[in-house]
Amino acid sequence: MNIYNEVSECIQQNKTAVLCVITQTEGSTPRKAASKMLVFPDGSISGTVGGGSIEKQCIEDALGIMGSDQPLHKSYNLANDLEMHCGGRMHIYLEPLMPAPQLIIFGAGHVGKALAKMASMSGFRILAVDNREGIFESWTGLPAETLCAPFGEALEKIDFHKNAYIVSCTYKHAFDTEVIAMCLPKDYKYIGMIGSKRKIAIAAKAFEEEYKFSPDQIAKIDMPIGVPINCETPEDIAVSILAKLIDVKNTENK
Repeated sequence: MNIYNEVSECIQQNKTAVLCVITQTEGSTPRKAASKMLVFPDGSISGTVGGGSIEKQCIEDALGIMGSDQPLHKSYNLANDLEMHCGGRMHIYLEPLMPAPQLIIFGAGHVGKALAKMASMSGFRILAVDNREGIFESWTGLPAETLCAPFGEALEKIDFHKNAYIVSCTYKHAFDTEVIAMCLPKDYKYIGMIGSKRKIAIAAKAFEEEYKFSPDQIAKIDMPIGVPINCETPEDIAVSILAKLIDVKNTENK
């Protein structure tokens, strides 16, 4: 398989890997610039940067940044550092492959539906979750994966990862509080819930007293969700939420 196809497959299927690309070589080296290798969590590879000690060291370095969002640009002296007879130098860029940004929307009402439609145009893969039977019948044609199940049951089926964005906008505030409490210990990049100032104050108290979350854990929750604009319609609220998601996504990727 072409290595670019493998990279695309890793991203779309939420597979963890590190892409290693030789950016520059000096002197005698086993592979030249633009040679590529994918490293997987078990240490297996696809492609090669030259075999031998350089490949072994590159795999170790790749495993060291696996699952992070921090790339590494490293220079390898083949003679002095790795005792390879060819004796040149290789510069290799190692980039962890992050899963595609996934927006997990709890609540398939007016706000959730409007958010799913808008966010799909901004590069998010959408998963919408609701516990109401038949709620997704009006979602036909929307570019979103849907899951109809009790929220607790649904959480057991979701593959949370470090590039996940969690939004709770269910039809009951008690459900929002419960969903956020269940999601808070998971992996994600962003988590937020909808609600008035009064409801948010009630939720914050519940997170502290009922669920025993620390102040630092509670501080991770964006509540009330979104950027502060004068919202009236579900579409307005969706714009506010999406603006926040885009800001987080683009800021984190700088």
